[in-house]
Amino acid sequence: MKYWRLGLVCAFIILAGASIYFFLSSLENPPTYEGTELSGEAPNFSLADQNDSVVTLSDFRGKVVVLTFMDSTCQDTCPLTAAQLRQTYRQFDRNEANQVAFIGINVNSEANRIADVYEITITWRLDEIPSWHFLTGSRQDLESIWRDYGIAVAPGPDEIMHTPGVFLIDQSGQKRWYISTPVSELHDPELSLPLNELLVKRVREILREN
Repeated sequence: MKYWRLGLVCAFIILAGASIYFFLSSLENPPTYEGTELSGEAPNFSLADQNDSVVTLSDFRGKVVVLTFMDSTCQDTCPLTAAQLRQTYRQFDRNEANQVAFIGINVNSEANRIADVYEITITWRLDEIPSWHFLTGSRQDLESIWRDYGIAVAPGPDEIMHTPGVFLIDQSGQKRWYISTPVSELHDPELSLPLNELLVKRVREILREN
């Protein structure tokens, strides 16, 4: 029953996002998507990363955290998101890159071994980002973090369905932005910047505040 409800939630998220996107596409002068501004302290968490090192969100105070949720066995959307994250990192100069951390949290509680997140980190070439941490843990620990961040997760026939998007957390641990844009080549550039460009824009705004 729980998975049935989660499946409905995920289906609703996807349907709602698509409906909004196509509605905006139909407008003569559609507004440009800039992300959703957030506030409040980001829930803390502590999990092991792909190198079996314990990583806690509060360890990154003083840095901007780019946080996303990914399926360690995904072969569809998550690899595209990974490519967008790599492009994001490459746009920062050395000083900026030293002030940003990239974190992924596993949404696959079946493929949740250290070896699983290590292997996919290499496959998706996320090891090109020095500050990348792909975190995983027990089903109980992962589900607790999904709830804290409002991430719906449900198994599908071929892959896990989950809430997409990226959170930006500032240097003091405050949630600042939630950004979710189409990652395919089919999205209309007039409706939104590519995910990597919008992430860079928002991260630089946060860095300039300090």
